[in-house]
Amino acid sequence: MLRHIVLLYALFLLKTTLLAQSYAIRDVTLIPMDRNISIPHQTVLIENGIISKIGHFSKIKIPKSFTTIAGTDKFLLPGLMDMHAHFFQEQGEHVNTTAEELKIMLANGLTTVRIMAGHPDYLEARGKVRNGQWIGPELYVASPQLVGSWPWPEEFKNYEVVDSHEKAVAAVKRFKAEGYDAIKLTFMLSREVFNAVVHTAYEIGMKVTGHIGPQVKLPRALQTGMQIEHMDEFIDQLLPDTTYNHGESVSDMNLWYPKAWATVPFLDEDKIPGLARKVRDARVYVTPTNHFFFSSFGRGMSDEEIKSSPDFQYIPGSIRSERWRVRKYYQDAIMPAPEHREKYVRVREALTYALWRAGVKLMAGSDSPEWFLVQGFSLHKELEAFTQAGLSPFAALQTATVNPADYLGIGQRKGTVEIGKDADLLLLDANPLEQVEYTRRIAGVFKGGKWYEKASLAKMLEEAKRVGE
Repeated sequence: MLRHIVLLYALFLLKTTLLAQSYAIRDVTLIPMDRNISIPHQTVLIENGIISKIGHFSKIKIPKSFTTIAGTDKFLLPGLMDMHAHFFQEQGEHVNTTAEELKIMLANGLTTVRIMAGHPDYLEARGKVRNGQWIGPELYVASPQLVGSWPWPEEFKNYEVVDSHEKAVAAVKRFKAEGYDAIKLTFMLSREVFNAVVHTAYEIGMKVTGHIGPQVKLPRALQTGMQIEHMDEFIDQLLPDTTYNHGESVSDMNLWYPKAWATVPFLDEDKIPGLARKVRDARVYVTPTNHFFFSSFGRGMSDEEIKSSPDFQYIPGSIRSERWRVRKYYQDAIMPAPEHREKYVRVREALTYALWRAGVKLMAGSDSPEWFLVQGFSLHKELEAFTQAGLSPFAALQTATVNPADYLGIGQRKGTVEIGKDADLLLLDANPLEQVEYTRRIAGVFKGGKWYEKASLAKMLEEAKRVGE
């Protein structure tokens, strides 16, 4: 009995020691993200996963018990957030490789990720990361997507058909009780059901996020203040009137319909500034997911570009085959004229820039692993898409740090590098304020009180490659 007690006490001390490990990042250039500035020669102390002190390296004494990390010629900023991600389990043969995918995310500098079509397995993954069983970013899991109908295969249940007021109310309350972090709206919802979802969610204290369908339209969505993904229905507002394809243009699923693409030449770009002001006045957060739309539908990618992308080797073989088939179908049956695709890209970039200039809070979301995108890798490409639309590197970084933290209500502990905040941090070998592409040049990541240097991150990626086998 005594031996058992001693063993338990020894395990307790070991666990306490591991949790209490302290670090010092010495002589680093700090990018705090509370303002557009880089501060050289700083030392940051971390205790129990919290930033405890920041100051000039000549004035900070590092205790002997701290592990020191060399920060010279390196840049420290908050860990990145992806506000629109999924898991491969939803696709192909529905194999659960979530643990490996979380490693891919963390190795790419993601310390917070929102999963946008919930499932009980994802709630379990959220818990395993929180209690330290799994390595990965902190997860926020939206509900199974609420849909008006589901015309696709039903093997994996990450959706709920709500085609009446009563079903909508019941679903929202059930998902709240099951522990989901928000309500996700997707396809073919009627105005009546949409209203029921939003009213019930707000009544019980849940955020609403997701798609805006043609039965609801953007003006009604803006009235509710819900968070909008993909800039759904924004482009449709640029049509001269509803005689053009019943007022529907190339928002979301309409990308698969030639009749919608036929409206693109008539989109009035002069309407963009006024639309941006309406979104700003509604205080709505927007996640454009531009890289997904551009790489899949707008600019597209050649076979060689896809195969040489770092994402490609992590896509499961069965899903790769499906991706090639879907891509070929799109190219053969739907592919619009080059000038239509060029205007589509130009309009989305103009909308993104106008929203930013108007003061709309934009958030980075990859929508991976859709098509040939994989979580983590695609978030860096989304940041590049923001700068290609005209945003500064600092503004692009805000979409993956400060803005998501504010939206999620966790700005008191994440989103900036400040004393008292979580040490969810990204250490880079180059300054991303000069070129946002430098977010890929990762020297290490702090998450959950632990330090993962470059070699550890490379090992994670190597272990995760079995996802693609």
